[in-house]
Amino acid sequence: MMSSLFTSQKIKNLEVKNRIVLPPMVCFTFASENGFVSEKNIKHYEAMAKGGSGLIIVEAACVNKSGRLSTDQLGIWSDDYIDGLRRLAQVCHEHGAKVTIQLHHAGLRTSKLINEDTITSSDYDNGKISARAMTKEEIHALEEDFINAAIRAEKAGFDGVELHGAHSYLMTQFFSTKVNKRTDEYGGSLDNRLRFTQEILEGIKQKVSDDFIVGIRMGSNENDLETSIDMAKKFEAMGMDYLHISTGFDNTPIDQEIPEDFPCNWIVYGAAKIKEYVSIPVIAVNSIKTAEAANYLIDNNLVEFVAIGRAQLADHDFVNHIKENEPIITCLRCKPCKWFTNGDNCPRHL
Repeated sequence: MMSSLFTSQKIKNLEVKNRIVLPPMVCFTFASENGFVSEKNIKHYEAMAKGGSGLIIVEAACVNKSGRLSTDQLGIWSDDYIDGLRRLAQVCHEHGAKVTIQLHHAGLRTSKLINEDTITSSDYDNGKISARAMTKEEIHALEEDFINAAIRAEKAGFDGVELHGAHSYLMTQFFSTKVNKRTDEYGGSLDNRLRFTQEILEGIKQKVSDDFIVGIRMGSNENDLETSIDMAKKFEAMGMDYLHISTGFDNTPIDQEIPEDFPCNWIVYGAAKIKEYVSIPVIAVNSIKTAEAANYLIDNNLVEFVAIGRAQLADHDFVNHIKENEPIITCLRCKPCKWFTNGDNCPRHL
């Protein structure tokens, strides 16, 4: 019997050939100067697409030059980037994968090497990192940056975009009450804290074709699971096409007893709980390293997709190997992962 991992699944009108996703993972040092797609980027995604994932989410591309995480982050803030990004989308499509790209702004996590004047939802200083509140004019200008980036992604041939609303970056700095202390329409109630993202989503949907998908990466712990479930329901009502569940502003675990037979961590369990409240596809991610764990999540209808990151970085053919029952090259779990500095140093590829 074929594993349900290898059944197709739709995200809106987009048919994905299997349930395995390559999550967005920044390839530090790969991009050319100023964030242009390099041959190294193209070869990397070509190898990943050949490896068999149904959906590839290309790593975070910054929507504004002043909001980058690092100097070597992919850019999507001007039309100059479209040609290179088109080549990325093409190599993924050539090998049967659907492909979206993650849209990103680091907010208070922006590198000071890039911009001294870092911005966030409201004035923030925790002793290690600081940023100032955005004006309403800056909020509206940045919304346009996200909308224009999505238009570029569609021109480049991507099947959709993923808004980065996780991992302490700008959108989560609006969602989180740990940062957002605004008293205007962008702060206070949950609806107000989601307004920045809602206005971006509405703007994108007005400018792209009906088949172009828009999803969001969000936490299951923003600020707790209950609030995250409310967020997920609101995102579905707004018109998001899928939810990719990770961690929010920080890594505070959810306050939930995880069943003993559940094969994954609290982040993945959070995704499964959120799935109970929405009808749009949910992607689970974080330390899903084995075919057994992935099968458990899909076979039990806990989520629609599993995103498998490091296992695919260690073995680019991971998906094909598990499909054919062949041995996989296992991730060695180096601490820190070599891909955080330069993937060329991954011992699995030396």
